[in-house]
Amino acid sequence: MKRLILSFITLFVLILAGCGNGGSGGGATSNGGGGAQQGLTGGNSYIGCPGNTSTTAAAPESGTVTLTVSGWSSSPAEDALVQQNLQKFQQAHPNIQLKWSPITGDYPTKMRANVASNVVPDVFYLSTDMAPEYITSGKLLDISPYMAKDNIQASSYYPSLITPFSCKSGQVYGIPKDWGTLGVFYNKQMLQQAGLSAPADNWTWNDMQDYAKKLTKKGTAASSVYGITFAAASSQRWMAFLLANGGSVLNSDGTQATFNSKAGIDSLNFYSSFFKDGSAVQPTDVAAGWAGDAFGKQRAALALEGPWLIPYMQQNFPNVQYGIAPVPTAPNGKRADLIFTNSWSAYGNTKHPEAAWEVIKYMTGQDVQGSQLHAGFALPSLKSLSNDQYFTQNPGFKVLFDAATYGYADNFGPHTSAIHTQLDQAVEKVLLGKADSQTALNDAANHVNTELQT
Repeated sequence: MKRLILSFITLFVLILAGCGNGGSGGGATSNGGGGAQQGLTGGNSYIGCPGNTSTTAAAPESGTVTLTVSGWSSSPAEDALVQQNLQKFQQAHPNIQLKWSPITGDYPTKMRANVASNVVPDVFYLSTDMAPEYITSGKLLDISPYMAKDNIQASSYYPSLITPFSCKSGQVYGIPKDWGTLGVFYNKQMLQQAGLSAPADNWTWNDMQDYAKKLTKKGTAASSVYGITFAAASSQRWMAFLLANGGSVLNSDGTQATFNSKAGIDSLNFYSSFFKDGSAVQPTDVAAGWAGDAFGKQRAALALEGPWLIPYMQQNFPNVQYGIAPVPTAPNGKRADLIFTNSWSAYGNTKHPEAAWEVIKYMTGQDVQGSQLHAGFALPSLKSLSNDQYFTQNPGFKVLFDAATYGYADNFGPHTSAIHTQLDQAVEKVLLGKADSQTALNDAANHVNTELQT
């Protein structure tokens, strides 16, 4: 959704992006610096502010204006919902015409090229990886004056979701459109056939290993069923176990990598153990495009994914019965998760800043976020939707939402993208048997520490 957009699954991850405790927030505990915080409760921005920014909101324009709106293309169902909500905006704002122009392929790279050529959409999706570069270089519209004008409070959104789109002085350059986290999806029929009950809320790492082994049924290359499926280059799955094991990504001031600690090594050994004992499979090895596809095709009984898998299963594998369990607890009794988010933002040089703000305000408002929640696409970043009846009616989705109290924002400050790249490479080396956990993480830490000095 890149490393971020190159694959189908990564696209989904970006869409979701980010956290919290359903509106109240537990204590904000540092994850080791770099802006990552536990739960949906805040943390300070590590992003430098641009040299120049407008401190006043532009007045509405007379006549009709046309805006180009862009983002990455995801599933057909979600793309359709985005277009439906944009059409509703146009009906309510007949003087603002919208052109939805999604970008396929490597979104960050193509957007960077657009910025270089000054051909940039007026309103677009912004990931936490992209935010530091765009904010500091002055490429985004400061929407703080517009929020003040319309009495839109940043506190209406979970703090750790809006922090990645704010700079050190507090100006806001994007509103989080939704968020997502991870859960363990399990095939109910496969569990029943293996004599296993649904995972308990307090299930452990050992339980997860036991389930994966018992659910693995070896046969031919085309018929084997595996206990669990992971993508090899996916540190955004392993990090949930790193954090649960008491590890962190960076130190408290974000100046040094800490993921190569004993907690990091032990957690990566656990994560890779599924491949070593033959109970895990990469999606590509079972002719699947991503982990959710392997799960839907019933080539794996478990998958560590997020709410983006729900509509995918509804559309592509409606007859597969599944449940959702929380990420299991580590040997220390602690559970953690990752929280992903993205924003709606506007180009700093848009010719229609007030109209662009109107789109952002609508697309991150209660009606649109409610429609996304009820479609099962993502969790709402608005606190006001934390008690929506959808959670009562869909207990699996509630499992994902409850990770708000123990999840960590997948955001490590200005170097988030570089950190993801190094960790992805480290995890891939270990899962493919090219390096042991300590060697791979030490090498990644050396590269990250060099990056942090720039």
